[in-house]
Amino acid sequence: MNFTGIDIDKLKLLNGCCLVQLHSYTEDEISFNGGTLKLVHKVKTYASEADPRDIVSAVKGMKKFRYKDKEAMKEYQSMAAELNKKVDENKESQQDKQAVRRGVIVKLPHACLGDSGWDYECEFDGNVGDEVWFDATYTREMITEGEGGFEIDGKIFLMIPVKSIYAVKKDDEILGLNGFVIGKRLPNDRKQGSLYLPDTKTARVEVVVPNARTPIYKENSPWTNTVVKKGDIVLMRDIFAIPLDATLAKSTDLVRFQTRVIRAYEHDQA
Repeated sequence: MNFTGIDIDKLKLLNGCCLVQLHSYTEDEISFNGGTLKLVHKVKTYASEADPRDIVSAVKGMKKFRYKDKEAMKEYQSMAAELNKKVDENKESQQDKQAVRRGVIVKLPHACLGDSGWDYECEFDGNVGDEVWFDATYTREMITEGEGGFEIDGKIFLMIPVKSIYAVKKDDEILGLNGFVIGKRLPNDRKQGSLYLPDTKTARVEVVVPNARTPIYKENSPWTNTVVKKGDIVLMRDIFAIPLDATLAKSTDLVRFQTRVIRAYEHDQA
């Protein structure tokens, strides 16, 4: 939605939301071979599981009988509809994958009303002007539903819960927020004889930046915190080593995780 009458300075954000400005809805430019490659999301491209020869055959059949063959027409329309469906699905999937996951905080919450379903509390160290990384769900909702934000004079603003903001850049260093650890993935192949067997269910992650804050979980929570330091190698389920930015135009190759998902340390055998 495009607004002109909103005065951001007078906005009061409730329910623990920050106002974050985005440079774009989708990451559509990547560095490639010394130049910049522009990705296109809004133009339909050919994508189909149907054999193109079947479509050509149907068209020839219609043409032969001067487009009066109803069965050939039905067959063609069915294949054309399926082709368009596949194209639209592919287009939405591409937009979804490229949804922007970073922006600049322009306003902090005025109040936090309740826990909004979160199972922990943690001090938030983000400030106005910080570049932060957040859950892409909120950008996707704006792309598909037009909800959760607005545009003013071509500038894009989203309301992001502070607990969905996972990292911040300060002095060119990326730090974790909300108790998140910043790390980098390591290979997790296992050797058996002369064979290397990839373990796709476990992630090996080296701690790059330990968590600055320790989350406090609700009473009777099953979660516990684990102390980590820079250089530690920890093991967790693969799904918990979540990239900060999984788009093609990656702003970083780092991953984020909370210490509660750690299953084990990897000790140096030396």
